[in-house]
Amino acid sequence: MSVPSQSQRSWPIGLLALLAVASVLYILMLINASSQPSGGGESGIAVALEALYLTAALWVVLVCMLIVGGAGGTMPRWAGWLAGILVPASAVANITAVDMCSRHMPWAIVILLLLAPLLALYALWARLPWLKAKLPAERISGGGQCSCCRWRAS
Repeated sequence: MSVPSQSQRSWPIGLLALLAVASVLYILMLINASSQPSGGGESGIAVALEALYLTAALWVVLVCMLIVGGAGGTMPRWAGWLAGILVPASAVANITAVDMCSRHMPWAIVILLLLAPLLALYALWARLPWLKAKLPAERISGGGQCSCCRWRAS
């Protein structure tokens, strides 16, 4: 039985479905974070729990995307192990940013705007061969050396 080559592989339907779910959760999380009520009470607690649930659901979907992208593609092994540490840390950073937005620190929305799309893009990169051809692993995974390290090595 022959193994299909990279160019003969089918579209990653599962990864694209996860991306659609993550996109909906991401938009809902951004809406929730940008429209936090200023008062406390029961409505404030309900909104905070909603934000926590949306963020947790989004990060579960992003972890699934990274697993599908890594298993179906060719993610560097060290990047997979490092993701086991950095993805939960980014989830905590996202929850903290949602809390900061609720405390009227509008600049924290930048964290919300960048973290989830960055993880989704990495999962897509790991799975899609044409994207991998345009962006090599050394550049996207941060495994390449900086110019000062290359200078010292020579």
